[in-house]
Amino acid sequence: MINILYLIQVAVIFSILYFLYKIFLEKLTFHNTNRMVLLLLIPLSLLVPKLGNLMPSFATSFREVSFPEEVSFESFNQHIEVVELPLVAVTSNYALILALFYFLVVAIFLIRIIGALRNLYLLKRQAEIQHKDGYNLLIAPVPEIFSYFCWIFIPQKMNTTHDAQILNHERSHVQLRHSWDVLIVEVYIAFFWFNPFLYLYRKSLKSVHEYQADNSVLQNGLATEKYMQLLLKSIEASKPNHFYNYFNQSLLKKRIDMMTKPKSNGLAKLKYILLLPVCMVLISAFTSPVHNSNTYSKLINVSTMAQVGPPSLFPVQNASKTDISALYGVIGKHRLNKGKVHHGIDIKANTGTPVVATADGIVAKATSEGNWGNLIVIEHSDGFETWYAHLHGFNSSKDQRVEKGDVIGYVGSTGRSTGPHLHYEVKQNGKRLDPLNYFE
Repeated sequence: MINILYLIQVAVIFSILYFLYKIFLEKLTFHNTNRMVLLLLIPLSLLVPKLGNLMPSFATSFREVSFPEEVSFESFNQHIEVVELPLVAVTSNYALILALFYFLVVAIFLIRIIGALRNLYLLKRQAEIQHKDGYNLLIAPVPEIFSYFCWIFIPQKMNTTHDAQILNHERSHVQLRHSWDVLIVEVYIAFFWFNPFLYLYRKSLKSVHEYQADNSVLQNGLATEKYMQLLLKSIEASKPNHFYNYFNQSLLKKRIDMMTKPKSNGLAKLKYILLLPVCMVLISAFTSPVHNSNTYSKLINVSTMAQVGPPSLFPVQNASKTDISALYGVIGKHRLNKGKVHHGIDIKANTGTPVVATADGIVAKATSEGNWGNLIVIEHSDGFETWYAHLHGFNSSKDQRVEKGDVIGYVGSTGRSTGPHLHYEVKQNGKRLDPLNYFE
């Protein structure tokens, strides 16, 4: 299954950082630095949510060692109000459909990347290859000159009058390894295709690439006016492929404006420092409150469960022992479990029948897990655990505190199952026990 929350967090962080780039940095003439900043947005957006998730455990550890000695757990719990989150039933079917749609679109984007590389390879096979000054020049049936990695593709009827400067421009793309940037960005877009800012970001990065290549040509002594005339003469009504680096780009006006713009003042570099506090704020923003962390919630709730007995409520609502279809300890005869010892009990019920917590506890797991299907594990006092497998959907989440009788999920047939039922197990200190010994 996909982690929807993480995908959203990455998209939000990326959008915020890119928005800051557009406002404060895009118009600066520090093209090398701008390129580095744009490329850093990708790893930063991927790492900041992870760093935020690490912060609560550190803060929790600090809080634990900082409790005053005179405060007992009993008095501490008297002043703690446990706020129960609203329970939202999310069925596995909806999650599966969402995951399939997401990966289908990802696959389409990845296939496009592979297709572009394949077309390039086929074009290379048709080309006449010339080696010049350490570069591979490929004369091919292309409408205009473009570069990709170490290859420079040249139209068969290229205007030789402008060959030298145009080739210098494309060589700059090759020297600066711009194609690696493009490939990385395309792969990133494939996995975060739902973020509309990514397509603007791609244009911004391509613009910086062109600024760098233009600047490289001008530094070789070519007059700016002559180079702009060359740009104007090269305009053609063709649609470039964004995978490759073209001399003729649709951002001609931006390139001319950047070439004629005065160099940015050195003090303007201070704007780049702005990203540091912003990243720290984002890490803090995506840090879960300390009281929601797993360690802290268990620390608070241990004493409240101290006097609670073992799991004793029947786990399927409005059902009884007569609905048990497989007992604890029997040897399986069905083809799916033939010869295996049954470590719990199976309770037959219709799909969607509510499943309840058999004692007060804390949800340690609520996820899809292999043969178990949708699985919930609840930790109770005295080392007890209860396991609820093959659920159709969840009505609880990890680290949530539940009380005896609360609906935590719904009977289903997910995982390794031949029909709707609940597989229920009881453990104490890791040892499996017969649930029938504990029912009221």
